Amino acid sequence: MVEKLDLPFALLSDAKGELSKLYDLWNDREGVAVPAILVLDRSGTVRYLYKGSDFADRPGDTTIFEALDGIPEEEDTGAGADQQPAVRFSADEAEASTVRPQRPAMTMEQLVPYYRGVYFTTVALKKRFDGMEPGGREAVDGVDRYQGLTNGYMEAIQETRKQKNAG
Repeated sequence: MVEKLDLPFALLSDAKGELSKLYDLWNDREGVAVPAILVLDRSGTVRYLYKGSDFADRPGDTTIFEALDGIPEEEDTGAGADQQPAVRFSADEAEASTVRPQRPAMTMEQLVPYYRGVYFTTVALKKRFDGMEPGGREAVDGVDRYQGLTNGYMEAIQETRKQKNAG
């Protein structure tokens, strides 16, 4: 993904949940990490941590990029700048090693109808919440945010599929 999206930073897959457990981001009941975003500098120091309340609870891109911008430039040019993170998995290792082998990752082809279904579910929820008192407006606003997130995922899936087919 780093190469595909030309990202100026590394991405980490925590396929075995080791880091999630280390940072108290593990849900023992579900056997999976809670939704979270961590920004680590090259030394492994946590520069930003967002622990979501559910799968749809995510910070905006601006917030994440601000956290990345907050890492001092010396981190990139100082001693150890050429070092790679201590925990590394190849894409194949991440795919083959999971804490929930009974629930394999969805394929790209499975994600398209899944997110279509999610989107249409939000349309139905929005109709039910609209005009509902009390809290109807707040619920509709929450569904609007979730629809935006879902649309962003669907666009990213379509773009990834285009790049995959072009490559």
